[in-house]
Amino acid sequence: MMRRILFNREMILFGIFLALFIGFSLFVDNFFDWNALFRRSRYWVPVGMMAVPMTFIIATAGIDLSVGSIAALCGIVLGMLYNDAGWNVWAAAVVAVLVGATAGSLNGGVSCYLGIPPLVVTLATMALFRGVAMGMSKARSLGGFPESFRALRDNDLLQRLGFENASVNVPLSLVPLILVFAIGWFVMHRSWIGRYTECVGESPIAASFAAINVRRLKFWIYTACGMVCGVAAIFATGLASTAKADAMRGAELDVIACVVVGGTRISGGRGSIIGSLLGLLIIGILKHGLSLAGVEDQYIIIYLGLLLVATAVVNEWVARQMGGRTR
Repeated sequence: MMRRILFNREMILFGIFLALFIGFSLFVDNFFDWNALFRRSRYWVPVGMMAVPMTFIIATAGIDLSVGSIAALCGIVLGMLYNDAGWNVWAAAVVAVLVGATAGSLNGGVSCYLGIPPLVVTLATMALFRGVAMGMSKARSLGGFPESFRALRDNDLLQRLGFENASVNVPLSLVPLILVFAIGWFVMHRSWIGRYTECVGESPIAASFAAINVRRLKFWIYTACGMVCGVAAIFATGLASTAKADAMRGAELDVIACVVVGGTRISGGRGSIIGSLLGLLIIGILKHGLSLAGVEDQYIIIYLGLLLVATAVVNEWVARQMGGRTR
């Protein structure tokens, strides 16, 4: 019993999160400012959303390096339909999500049915989708969105609930983020999809002998990832009040880092949605704290890379200590 608690990944991650939060609160001026922290949390929403399907992908021993580019393409589609074609912004948002699903299905189809490794496929489509977004928009910034759309950035949850005099402003966009994580947790840990996903990551051959259609399962996981990227693009565009082809550049590193830091094994076979949420919180707090401490962005990336390497090593060590595979 004590051994399982000691080597429980989620407990370890929660302890790391608390240690970072307390450490920054003690040694970094102005860190313990809830309004500033919640304002920063708005920028975690698109990355957090994309981390949920990425958990499934990495649990199958796959990877998707194109998530940032898909989100950028979806944002451009949204902006062009609203600005150039005169569509209703919410109808344009629906089409943007469908474009994301189509891009994800392209990744899944080429990888699963043509037998090309997902690392190669998504590395290529990372450049392809970004290039298509750049060509479609002619490198323009597309803005001028209506107030109802910009409310994705400005709306306050507590005011919506009737707490007009609340001293803390909690972004309303955190609600759909939590909803995406809740759906992901249910699918991963309470449905056959999660069981099949981990089985495929553990051994695709054994999964095939167990009558699991490995290619179809992975295809739909990549498609779902693209769809969620489209949803994330809506919030990223609302947050910036503009759509640009270079939006979400480098987001794939943050997304993968959240998943790997959260305990999902990069070699496949295990996924943790709660772990990915804790990974998001750890990385968000780390970036926020280092930024307030005066660390420049290029050095923050170095710290993030070191954290990613360290947690990947620890994840494999913990898996061996627990006998290979734990839930």
